[in-house]
Amino acid sequence: MIAVYQRALSAIRNVKAILRDARKGPNADSEQQYRTSIGEIEHKISDIISRLNDIHVVSYLGRDLCLVKTRWGGHVVVPAYNVDVAVGIIRDGIHEPWTTRLVRESLKFGDVYVNVGANFGYYTSLGGLIVGGEGKVFSFEANPTVFAVLLKTIMYAGIPNRTTAFNRAVYSTTGSTMGFSFDYQFAGGGHLEFFGREASDILDTFWSATTIPHILDGDGKWIPSKGIMNSFETQTIALDDALGDVKVNLLHCDVESAEPYVIHGARRTIRNSPQIRIIFEWSSYNFNVGSDEYRKMVEAMWDFLAEEGFSVRRLFPMTHPDGAIDLSPKLSYAEFIVGEHGDYLAARHDH
Repeated sequence: MIAVYQRALSAIRNVKAILRDARKGPNADSEQQYRTSIGEIEHKISDIISRLNDIHVVSYLGRDLCLVKTRWGGHVVVPAYNVDVAVGIIRDGIHEPWTTRLVRESLKFGDVYVNVGANFGYYTSLGGLIVGGEGKVFSFEANPTVFAVLLKTIMYAGIPNRTTAFNRAVYSTTGSTMGFSFDYQFAGGGHLEFFGREASDILDTFWSATTIPHILDGDGKWIPSKGIMNSFETQTIALDDALGDVKVNLLHCDVESAEPYVIHGARRTIRNSPQIRIIFEWSSYNFNVGSDEYRKMVEAMWDFLAEEGFSVRRLFPMTHPDGAIDLSPKLSYAEFIVGEHGDYLAARHDH
């Protein structure tokens, strides 16, 4: 950035020298140098503006919360103690650049965006910014602790007028009670193994000198799969019940392997939304270790999407220097169930 400013200042000084020479009389060479330097200044100023727009800003709000102005211009509130989702947002101003780009390419002004597993609201804020005042965002987050931060994001992002938020677990049916365990440090998800210590046994559930022993082995080595677990219960809701007759443009799910249940409960919505695209997380690991019932739900999801004319592609976790993203060719079911962990896109053949 400093080098850009220095080059712009050099061009300005060059213009001043040319103007001094111009006072001595007309000179074709001076006029050409003047035009060249003006063009250089315009280019450098555009470069500076572009780089400034790419800068993110982090402000501390208190109570372990940070407000981040992202690289795409929106605002997200994140807890500083979180070390999965919050890391990229605070450090880089962007989370999952490839998925961020896909969401941006999949939405436009006036669209309807459904964000299931909204977490702290990164994608809710992004979607709300894109769809604008004429669009709608439906945001679902099951964890009440995380939901409280999501509400702050909605307010700081300036999108409460277009956002409907639900503290519910999106599922195949409405009205059931479900129990969850989570680690504050990894509240964004992750497959943390529960080693039998109840949250009530540990007074402080954040990483600290007194709690660190609970995530170490007998030799004092950190075991990343161990968590300092908390638990909560919440009610389920099916998207068909939550959305009614709303036509959706983008359904975005990140619910730690529960996507087949989400889609099962959204079949009417999907059928009635001809332009809908679906971004969802998938991992063959969950298929391999899941129950027979879970594998049947995965197969039912695939059959339903195929019947509705959808093709599924994997989103590669990378971006090109210009920000472009890559999708795999259309996947067969056999290819899908052995697919690597990541985000996948389901879209109708004509979209």
